[in-house]
Amino acid sequence: MEHIQVLIAGGGIAGLSAAIWCQRLGLSCLLIEKTDRLGGQLHHIYNEITDFPPLVYDQGASLVKVLIAHPFIQQQNIRLNETILSIDQVTKQVTTSKSVYRVDYLLIATGVGWNEIPTLADCPSVLSPWFSTTAQAHTIAGRDIAVIGGGDRALESAANLSLHARQVYVLVRSSGWRARPEWQKKITGLSNIQVLWETQVSDHQEEEARTVLSLTSKREGNPQTIVVDWILPRVGVHGNTAGFDGLDTFGDDYLQTDSSQRVNAPWIYAVGDVSNGAAYASLSLAVGQAMKAVKHISLQIQNNRSMSM
Repeated sequence: MEHIQVLIAGGGIAGLSAAIWCQRLGLSCLLIEKTDRLGGQLHHIYNEITDFPPLVYDQGASLVKVLIAHPFIQQQNIRLNETILSIDQVTKQVTTSKSVYRVDYLLIATGVGWNEIPTLADCPSVLSPWFSTTAQAHTIAGRDIAVIGGGDRALESAANLSLHARQVYVLVRSSGWRARPEWQKKITGLSNIQVLWETQVSDHQEEEARTVLSLTSKREGNPQTIVVDWILPRVGVHGNTAGFDGLDTFGDDYLQTDSSQRVNAPWIYAVGDVSNGAAYASLSLAVGQAMKAVKHISLQIQNNRSMSM
C-alpha cells in the first residue's frame, strides 16, 4: 500500500494551489483528478476574469495555462482519471478508482456539481450545465428555450439568451426571485422573456425535433404545456462529496470546516467551492483556503515531530 503524506483530491484552482503550497513548505503530496485534465471549472469560464488580482484573464482556460506552467506544479506527482471511492477515518486509508493509499492528511478540493431535474433526466433537449450563454448563445439563435430556476445564474442566462433566442421562458418553482435585484432589473421589460411563477416540469415529450414540456403550476392562467427547442436548468449546485461518508455537511452537501479548513476528522481538510457554499464561491477564496489548510498541515507535522523528540 502506497503511503502519501498529503493526498489532494481535485485538480481545480483550489487543489493546484494546495499542491503549490505543499511544494513550497516541503511537504510530499499526490494530487488526483477525476477527469483527464487539470483546471476544473476554470475550463468553463468564457468571460473575462477580472476579480483575481493582479492580472486580468480573457477566460478561464488562460488561467489554467498559467497554473499548470507553474514550476512547482511541474514538479508534483499528479494522476488523472482517478477519483476517491471511500475513506476509512480510523485507518486513514483512502480507496480510489485505481488504488488504495495510506495517508497522513487528506485535502478535499472536489468543487461542486450541478443539481439535476429528475423529470428531465432522459430529455435530449437539455443543454449541458456548462453551456455558456455568452460564448455559445449564437447556437440557439431564433429558437425557443426554457430556463429553469430563479437565482442569479438563471436570470443571467435568460438575459444573455434573450439577445439571440426567439422566446425565453423562465420557470420558477417559488413565488419570488432568489436572484439579486440587479439581475431582476436586467430581464424586466424584455419582450421575449416570459416568467412562469410557481411552475415545475412534470413530464416531457419529443415531437418533430422539439420538446413539449408538461407543467404543473399553482398560478391560474399559466400554460399547462410549452413547446421549446432547448432547456437550460439553472437550479443551483451541490458539493461534490461522493465517497466522503461520515463527514459533516451543511446546505447542499457542502463540507463543514473549522477556521483551519479541517472537517470533523482531524486529518482531513476541505477547501474551495466544496466547503464554501454557492454564495461565497470565488477563485481568490479558494486559493486563500488552500494556503491556510496546507500551512496548518505543516504546523501539525512540525508539532508532531517536536512531541516525538
